[in-house]
Amino acid sequence: MSRFESFKSLLSNLFQRSALTRHREMDNKECSLREACSDPNRLFALPEEDLLRLVYKEFSEDIDRLTRAYSIREDWNPPDCPSPSFILYQKNYDEVNRTLVGLLALRWIYLGEYETFVASQPPTLQITRQSFEWLQEIYRRNAADEDTLYVVIMSIVINDLGKDPQLAIDYKELTGDDISQVNHDSIISKACEVGLVKSLEKLSPSDREDVECSIHLGATLNFGQLGQGENVPVCLAGLLKLRGKPRSFEIRFMEQLLDIAGAAGHMDWTCAKTLIEPLFQSHESVYYACRAILSGELDARGGYDLILLRRAKFLQREGYRLLDVKNSPNDRALIRLFCMARVTDLEKAKWFEDTWKGIEDTIREGLIRDLNIDGSSGQPAIQPTYMPAFLSRIHDEKALTCALNYLSRIVSAVDDHDRSAVVIERSVLEVMKKYVETGIFDQDPQILERIDIPEAVIAQRESD
Repeated sequence: MSRFESFKSLLSNLFQRSALTRHREMDNKECSLREACSDPNRLFALPEEDLLRLVYKEFSEDIDRLTRAYSIREDWNPPDCPSPSFILYQKNYDEVNRTLVGLLALRWIYLGEYETFVASQPPTLQITRQSFEWLQEIYRRNAADEDTLYVVIMSIVINDLGKDPQLAIDYKELTGDDISQVNHDSIISKACEVGLVKSLEKLSPSDREDVECSIHLGATLNFGQLGQGENVPVCLAGLLKLRGKPRSFEIRFMEQLLDIAGAAGHMDWTCAKTLIEPLFQSHESVYYACRAILSGELDARGGYDLILLRRAKFLQREGYRLLDVKNSPNDRALIRLFCMARVTDLEKAKWFEDTWKGIEDTIREGLIRDLNIDGSSGQPAIQPTYMPAFLSRIHDEKALTCALNYLSRIVSAVDDHDRSAVVIERSVLEVMKKYVETGIFDQDPQILERIDIPEAVIAQRESD
């Protein structure tokens, strides 16, 4: 054997031993998550419990915060297998389960485990294989870069830290400012600004900038809220600051899709129960609308209307009439409500519109006016947070009529706020907890007439 061949053989053996060592380290769970991200095929081939423990080892402080987070749970029959939080804590924590099912959804997508992903989804609403492959292409492409994969996993973990009430307390102790009444996306954004999210220190300066930009975008633009008509066109203005930063947008979008995939993870941790085809379609619309705004092809109103129009066309394919989003304020308000109420089939669309036509003319006209406000200085738009969770649970005409009447009170109540406010948030979370989850609303829907509307909080200013 020549010297060259001997040297080549030696190098080959060294590379093989190096690769074997890396693989053995991963198999023995001795490697860090960052090291594991360099080989996504082997990372996601780990048993689910090992993957969860590896991620917990890296982000234990953040995941521990989620044990204090709030959640809304419907009637449920828990799976027989242990939940992600039970694996880590020997106890169920709803928000830990939601977050970590989002992580597991990333694993299912990457490995192409379609049947696992859709296991408990309603058969008629299951995400299609074509849509699943669309997801797989995005995540596999980005996972090819180990830094991006690590960043996406971190983003999954820290996304809902704002739901931990202690984070707002920590912020107040540090700065003196009380932010407990703003939405959880704004809380995490502000917490990052003052160094309360320590995991960000693990990132390179460029990665940290991308993550912080994606988090700040989330403070004014929640893709889930956008896809379900909960927020308003001015919320899309934050995208203009990301022109030239496509990676920040991609990170935020990937994290938000996984957040949707894990949204029912506190009730069923065996699949991505919530990311059904209609929700995928709405998020696909969000993706293309945002990309069009980032490229300069559409303005904020045009991007928002593209999402509404795509939902209208989806319902048309189900047999419903095509709503005129561009020229009819009535139709535009109605399709927003369809998005909020997660209307995805012909029967529910017809029932919803019949109820819409049956409410008092002054109430309907007020809703048409207020649901068509884009949000601007001097004419802020009201964002009725958690209204989709409320409306989607209603299945009889009397309850829906009362809910629409209550919604009209919420979106028409601007009050005398700072003139720089462009979005005012009124959260129905407490109404959900006090009256809906307890069954009081189901027994007496008219109770909404006797309770106050939620407190107003400025969610976005002109300068944001």
